[in-house]
Amino acid sequence: MSGTLHSPRVSPGFGVPGSLTVRLRPHLRGGRIVEWELGDPAGVARAAHRWGDGVSFLQSDHLATMADKRSDGRPHHGFLLAAARFDGPLDEKAMSGALTAFVRRHEEQRAHYRSGDSGPERWVAPPEAFEFRVARRAGEALVVEDDDLGLWVGRRASETARAELIPGTWCAAAVDDDAFTFFFATDHAHGDGYSSALALSEIVALYRERSSGVPAELGPAGAFGDSITAERAAAAALTSADERVALWRDALSANDGRPPRCPLELGLTDGTPQPAVAVEHWLLTPEQLARCDTRLAATGGGFAGLLYAALARHHRESTGEARFFVSTVLARRDAGHERTQGWLCNFAPVIVDAPQGPDASFDDHVRIATGSVRAARRAASVPAHGALGLLAGEGVFKGLDGSPYMVSYTDVRRLGLGADPVLSTMQTSSGVGPTRNANLWFTRTDAGLVMRSHVPDNEVARSSVLGLFERVESIVADYAAGAPESTSADPRQPTDPRRSSRSVR
Repeated sequence: MSGTLHSPRVSPGFGVPGSLTVRLRPHLRGGRIVEWELGDPAGVARAAHRWGDGVSFLQSDHLATMADKRSDGRPHHGFLLAAARFDGPLDEKAMSGALTAFVRRHEEQRAHYRSGDSGPERWVAPPEAFEFRVARRAGEALVVEDDDLGLWVGRRASETARAELIPGTWCAAAVDDDAFTFFFATDHAHGDGYSSALALSEIVALYRERSSGVPAELGPAGAFGDSITAERAAAAALTSADERVALWRDALSANDGRPPRCPLELGLTDGTPQPAVAVEHWLLTPEQLARCDTRLAATGGGFAGLLYAALARHHRESTGEARFFVSTVLARRDAGHERTQGWLCNFAPVIVDAPQGPDASFDDHVRIATGSVRAARRAASVPAHGALGLLAGEGVFKGLDGSPYMVSYTDVRRLGLGADPVLSTMQTSSGVGPTRNANLWFTRTDAGLVMRSHVPDNEVARSSVLGLFERVESIVADYAAGAPESTSADPRQPTDPRRSSRSVR
């Protein structure tokens, strides 16, 4: 996510090798560090009670993976980070009150996770046990300069935003004379990308209420525990005859029972994950996006369909394969949980087949992809783990041999974050750790469309993802310009040589 303080036509490109976070955008400045802590973490631990029986499917996978990394002494990278820039001096007391109110509102922010005999256990403390204050610091104030801020933030988030700790979040500010950069990090077990953006929007509203007297008008928080219970019930009720299971069955049957693998050359040895580096590139301006919307409305496509059609076109050109198969992650926020803090999403398959026939157009491709996205949204209404469990029993699903290849699209405008100018400066990201993939995250904001990935940090992978970014940009930019494009050309035809000199900046 990005704000208007960062031009969508100037991309920072690759992050710093070895950093646990993406490169921070230039408007997120350094300064004197202020951190917040719980007044009585031991009291929170004493007041906590074990909740229910078990955790969500995604939490279970994540917590097991992170526990393995801890046991091997590897850095924790399973965290989410949100940052924004505030104009005006920091009111430390107001921010302490805002963070206290925010955590008290949300059951999942009051949870931590312990190892039990039958797996991870979820423990939740009551709201009144939480009170945040500015952390005490011995000695001179810590000042982190702009160039060092990203590396420092990544290290602190890795150390503190962990599901087994109380709290599993980290909040800090880098303060200068007349403004400050605020950071909110949390273990991935506590939320998803939507949760990060929603968390920052609530903290901003609660801070304004305490510092400026502007009422914080927030909707119901809901409870993540209710979603865990509902997910387990939905998985237990699922049958092999369900059409949503059939979508998974068709996708896996055509892929030898395996989940999708990244088709890019990533310079790996035996598929072993390598330390990753983050990369991002701005694809379209607001004006280009508006032209895309107009064309889509006239031709019966959807914006997510346009993105998947562009990826499918690149896939066909680079591999010769007419079918593009990838997993996607989709938000699952039912009524009453629009603002809930928690990992409220689900995986689903997206299958895009190239249109056939001499008169097939790229608009046809977009319509096909749009239909595939709609089918994936229907499939995402049941837990992917439940569907895959049924298909494993049928012998259709042959299991995971690592994380599947994934593409996601988020339209931040649909979150209803509010109009506070601080939110236009928001940048969200996830921790950067070893990977064997080049997963793709598309995010649309009022500032434009940005495309991100974490790739193995070697020259082969860097070159592959740059080529992908360049080609996708050329496709969607031509689409915005209204250029017709036939899909019946030689799928291995090289891209327009006029674009061959482009690079991700």
